[in-house]
Amino acid sequence: MSEYHVDAGLLSVTNASIVSGPMRREEDLMESCESALKVLLGEFVQLPTVVKKGKFDGAITLVQLPQPVMQLPREKAPPKPKPLTAWQKFALKKGIDIHRKKENKVFDEERQVWKDKWGKRAREDRDKYDWLREVKPSYVPQEEGGDPFLDERREKKERLDKQKKKEEHNKRRAELISQSQDEVKHLQSVSRNLTTASNGKFEKNTKFKKNTKKMHK
Repeated sequence: MSEYHVDAGLLSVTNASIVSGPMRREEDLMESCESALKVLLGEFVQLPTVVKKGKFDGAITLVQLPQPVMQLPREKAPPKPKPLTAWQKFALKKGIDIHRKKENKVFDEERQVWKDKWGKRAREDRDKYDWLREVKPSYVPQEEGGDPFLDERREKKERLDKQKKKEEHNKRRAELISQSQDEVKHLQSVSRNLTTASNGKFEKNTKFKKNTKKMHK
C-alpha cells in the first residue's frame, strides 16, 4: 500500500512506502509515478482558482497554491560578516555608538522655532534672518564702507571659481596623459613590427645558410 506525502505549495509528492524484495522493474516505477501524480492533481480540486485574461488565447484559470510545508535548504552558504573598518574598531574600543544619527535640529530661542543646523533650509534661513555679523579685528573691507556679507559672498564665489578652474585643468591634464599613453602604445606596436629593415623577409635564408654550413662540414 502506497503512502503519499503531498506538498502542493512546492508541487511535490513523496511515496513514503517501504520498498522490499527484489529490485522493482521500470514498469513498476512508472506505475508508482502515475499514481503519485494523480494524488497531486487531486489536491488541486479543492484549491481556490483565479481567472485571468491570456495574452493570445482567451481566459486562463490559475490555481492559487498554498504556502509550502517543507522548508528547502539554502542554495548558497550564508554570507560572511563584513570585517570592521578602522573607525568601527575604534568606536567599539571607546564605547561609541556608531548607529546613533546626528541630530540636525536646533531650537532658536529668539524665534521660538526649530531650525536645521546644516543643509539647504539652513542656508536659506541664514540668508533670510542673519542680519547681524560679528566682525573680527583682523577684518579688512575690500572697499570703502565695506559690507561683511558682500565680502563673504565674493570670497565664496572666488573659491568656487578657483575650484572649477582646477577641476577643468585636471580634466584636460588627464585627457593629455591618456592621449600620450595611446601614442606610446602605438609606437611600441609599430616598433615590434619593424624590428629589422627587411621586416623579416630574409630570416628563412639565414637559417638555410646555417644549415648548409653544417652539411659541408
